[in-house]
Amino acid sequence: MPELPTIRQEQILKWLGESQSLSIDDLVTRLQVSVMTVHRDLDQLVKSGQVAKVHGGVMLAQARTPHQRAVQLCRACGIPAPERTMMIIQLPKAEPYHACCPHCGFFMLQELDQHAAVMAREFIYGRMVNAAQAVYLADSSVTLCCQPSHLCFASAEDARSFQKGFGGHILTFDEALQYAASHHGHEYHHS
Repeated sequence: MPELPTIRQEQILKWLGESQSLSIDDLVTRLQVSVMTVHRDLDQLVKSGQVAKVHGGVMLAQARTPHQRAVQLCRACGIPAPERTMMIIQLPKAEPYHACCPHCGFFMLQELDQHAAVMAREFIYGRMVNAAQAVYLADSSVTLCCQPSHLCFASAEDARSFQKGFGGHILTFDEALQYAASHHGHEYHHS
């Protein structure tokens, strides 16, 4: 006879097969267990690569071919970190921290004592750049995930061109860190 956690986990996978994503609250209600029990079950499913935790819920992990990278979850908000806006913080002698966007990356940097390198995905051309040498556009009308939004650009010229159409404030890396620190509100805009 399977153990209760296994039965619950199988049921979660069945429900996810029907609806693709579920909220934590929905799982608590459906399974009639505590939030902690749901998180323990989800942690086992994440560990096995079957699901990915997202802000406030869970979704099926995307199937991938050997040439695709594993889904990296944002260490600040827990959503899958999209290639388009990802920031990566490399710590000395540790696995890298992934952020879904520069806003979450700045949030994490405020909490870390040290880091070896920070790379960010440049918004227009999609190249990885040294985050400390990049320029950021804060509070533009483009809202990808977290607020206040921060978009990364390789050059001030690209940021100014983008700013003309979408507004916002152009900031250096250090200014963007300070701006994120002064705007502690962290909102998520995920469906």
